[in-house]
Amino acid sequence: MRIFLLPDAQVKPGVPIDHLKAAGNYCAAKKPDVIVCIGDFWDMPSLSVFTAKGSMEWEGLRYKDDIESGLEAMETFLQPIWDEQNRLIKNHRQRWNPRLIFTVGNHEPHVRCQRFIDSDPRFEGLISGDDCKLKEFGWEVHDFLKIVNIGGINFSHYFINPHSAKKGPLGGAMDTMLKNCGFSFVQGHAQGLKTGKHFLADGSCRMGIVAGSFYQHDEGYMGLQGNLSHWRGCIMLNEVHNGGADVVELSLNYLLRRWL
Repeated sequence: MRIFLLPDAQVKPGVPIDHLKAAGNYCAAKKPDVIVCIGDFWDMPSLSVFTAKGSMEWEGLRYKDDIESGLEAMETFLQPIWDEQNRLIKNHRQRWNPRLIFTVGNHEPHVRCQRFIDSDPRFEGLISGDDCKLKEFGWEVHDFLKIVNIGGINFSHYFINPHSAKKGPLGGAMDTMLKNCGFSFVQGHAQGLKTGKHFLADGSCRMGIVAGSFYQHDEGYMGLQGNLSHWRGCIMLNEVHNGGADVVELSLNYLLRRWL
């Protein structure tokens, strides 16, 4: 089994999205069995609780623009996949219908809309995660922090530390993360890339991946050095079986250069 991982894209109005077309082209060529969008595909700055009302950052933000920018980006990613599927049908070739799995992130409207409605019930029925049209796009949608097991690997936007009293997000070095969670996992949420494997005495493999950044734009809150100091890209998992896989790193620069 092969699984393609699409990390956090953090799409918002005005940011470049051609890297998503490159990722879609790569998927169309390699034909993974499963495509996982790990969440935070939408950024949704208009619903951010960290942006002060009346501030310069808040000025001009619109919910409708946030939603539509994500819809355009999703079509950009999926179009090469749809084109390849149609080509195979037209040429009477073997069909390719990958399983599309979307694990909702904390930036998604599914989470941010409900938080906004809880603080202002007047908006109930006007905004919701359904505005993303994920099911119409063909995604199998899994709620925020729900765990999806594929080939013995658990996928979620992030995992909590079960040994933490506050049950905060799993963190630290990869060896520590693997010991604390106790299973093979793939998550997004945190910028950059961490990978690691523990080979066990029974011949099985416990692996961990944190990949939470696939975008070209810079984030203002991270500053110059913060934006320069983390990995951006996608992941292909080959030979997925019983919690292990061969990990292929696909950097943002590689995808833009080779697959756009």
